[in-house]
Amino acid sequence: MTNHLNLIVDEIVNETHDTISILLHEKDNRDLSFLPGQFLTFIFDADGIETRRGYSIWTTPDDLPQVGVAIKKFKDGVTTKYLLESLKVGDSITSLPPLGNFTVETNQENERTLVMFGAGSGITPLMSHLQAILKYEPKSKVILFYGNHDEDSIIFYDKLNSLQKKYSDNFFIEHCLSKPKRNWNGVHGRIDSVKSIELLDKYKTHFTGQVEYYLCGPEEMMQTVMNILKERNVDRKNIHREIYTTKVLDETDEIEEKEREVTIILQGERHKVLVMPNETILEKALEQGLEIPNSCQFGNCSTCKAKLLSGKLKLVEQTALSEEDIKQGFCLTCVGYPASDNVVILYEDMF
Repeated sequence: MTNHLNLIVDEIVNETHDTISILLHEKDNRDLSFLPGQFLTFIFDADGIETRRGYSIWTTPDDLPQVGVAIKKFKDGVTTKYLLESLKVGDSITSLPPLGNFTVETNQENERTLVMFGAGSGITPLMSHLQAILKYEPKSKVILFYGNHDEDSIIFYDKLNSLQKKYSDNFFIEHCLSKPKRNWNGVHGRIDSVKSIELLDKYKTHFTGQVEYYLCGPEEMMQTVMNILKERNVDRKNIHREIYTTKVLDETDEIEEKEREVTIILQGERHKVLVMPNETILEKALEQGLEIPNSCQFGNCSTCKAKLLSGKLKLVEQTALSEEDIKQGFCLTCVGYPASDNVVILYEDMF
């Protein structure tokens, strides 16, 4: 397709035992413009089946024409395993243009505080955010609470230390390790509710101007922090988060687990698909060979945005749609589970 990018690998760095960062450039000098916090969607052919995976950008627009992403190995992650074990300098990767709403825009006149909660590979988009803020907003502050297993699992450890030294008056880091090695002087334990309260209270004297919160990591951690911020009456519009995976509906969700027929209207034609329990509408549509527009597949980019014409849909962990979008009947089929019979979905270019 014409909007696909052809990225060439320039450099590969082993950040930890299970995470690499890579730098790439666009072979044909096509536009790679992005906002800090966006991601690239790599497209692979796995045994004849197209597979897409989103990887957050850790560099800033200043680094163009190069762009960097980080890739962490996950259990049963075939695509990431290939990238970690087989990728080499000079290889090409097909990608969609940068996407995503988990972004920051900078203004040198801003005087604000960005409080970031990250864990594991969740540091990746936060890295892009904080570098941009520190460089272009000299009156703003960044406070990062970053959780990991131990010292050796801290992604971008050297880069973060260098930034802290360079911007010592504006950048503060607390590394929180669940199983640190001996002689660790930092925070012990996961970022749970107790740790979140302690950290926020410890650094509240550094808060200046408007305070905004950026969260990226395991869903449990983000929900814990969300609950704490809600208790402190933080305005929801000042809380931003990135989600990497969708969760399977569990027994607490009031949805009858049964196969449901869903009608998809695409380019004026009606298609009926049978969606199994714990299967998204997008998954089934792609399995049936429908060319549904999609990219991230975890509710963050709105590429699969459609309109619900009838029936009920359960949306799980999406960040791309506003409350107004949802009120108007829009949905994301990559995180959409049919919750009733007679579900009809309409895809239109105008959306």
